[in-house]
Amino acid sequence: MFCPQFAPIVGGAERQAEKLGKMLCRHGIQVRVLTPRLDSTSPTDEVREQLAVRRFLLNDLTAFTSVRGIGLINAPWIALQVMWQVWREARNFDVVHCHIGSLQSVAAAWGARLRRVPVLCKAAIADDRSDLGEAAKSGLTGRVIAWAGRFAFTRWVATTQAVKDALLRAGVNSQRIVIIPNGVDLPPVRDSARPSRPVRRFLYLGRLSTNTQRDVPGLIAAFDRLAGEIHDVELALVGGGDLLEPTRSLVARCSHAERITVPGQGDAAQWLTWADCFVLPSRREGLSNALLEAMAAGLPCIANDIPPNREVLADGQAGLLVPVGDIDALHNAMTFLTCGNSVAQALAKAATQRVRDRYVIEQVCIDHHALYTRLASQSPRNR
Repeated sequence: MFCPQFAPIVGGAERQAEKLGKMLCRHGIQVRVLTPRLDSTSPTDEVREQLAVRRFLLNDLTAFTSVRGIGLINAPWIALQVMWQVWREARNFDVVHCHIGSLQSVAAAWGARLRRVPVLCKAAIADDRSDLGEAAKSGLTGRVIAWAGRFAFTRWVATTQAVKDALLRAGVNSQRIVIIPNGVDLPPVRDSARPSRPVRRFLYLGRLSTNTQRDVPGLIAAFDRLAGEIHDVELALVGGGDLLEPTRSLVARCSHAERITVPGQGDAAQWLTWADCFVLPSRREGLSNALLEAMAAGLPCIANDIPPNREVLADGQAGLLVPVGDIDALHNAMTFLTCGNSVAQALAKAATQRVRDRYVIEQVCIDHHALYTRLASQSPRNR
């Protein structure tokens, strides 16, 4: 697996890559994660529960900001370094799996193809741009990367139909796209039943960052209104990022700030146990790991009505969907769940069943292994 970044620098894509890698290892498959060494304290080589991780030094020329025109050669320089590292490693493996379509992943793909090793990319974006469209925003170099990305990968993995649609709009051939969702661990059956209690504790779990496209201010506004109507409701906004301090400042100006907690990074399992309801105010998603984890934990969920969330929540049968940016609708949905304990329990049950039917990590692992096997058997190297 090639990841542009990896633990200890962690977001949704990195967590999912590690989860899948560890599960593949448990099934007897040799997996190595190759990633740039972005944290100087991280070891070059380590093993994380059987999952081997190798970090390589990546020289980024943008550190020399005083040199005129350095940005023009930095992207090719980074691509060359990644291509070289993957070319060196790929001879020992049957398939290279890249996570997120980006400059580095496209370079990794060409490094693998020079070894005649099949390479796939897991796409992350599901709006009108797609991963390739996102790359194309960064000027001429980005447009070249996006063009090269259409041909670099043997297969694309789309986590939802919406992600596949975005790739199709970007010009990727439909026969090269396979839909395999993200996966989550299910809690033991004995731990899956939650106590029956009124919905009073609302949870947002995820990055507080400009690049996550979440309407956290809208959630805060909707909750602050709810808190003025119901005296014992609480909200926790759990996550880190560049918007952590601005979020805390926004909360401090609320009428009911004492009932909103912004702890920064936290243990997801503990907060999912604390919560009565999960809220995901997405403006854009590929497939939210946090939403799947909340569903698996037996929480009723509220999410913005965008195609990936709609798909995960079965068009509203496994959770409440509200229009993007509609604070009144979000407030009404939260109010509705505080007043309807039987409805909340029914939604939680439907959510858990939805995860069991479609998003269990064991099945996701099996589907990926089947794809790897097909690609390896068709590889010119193995003929």
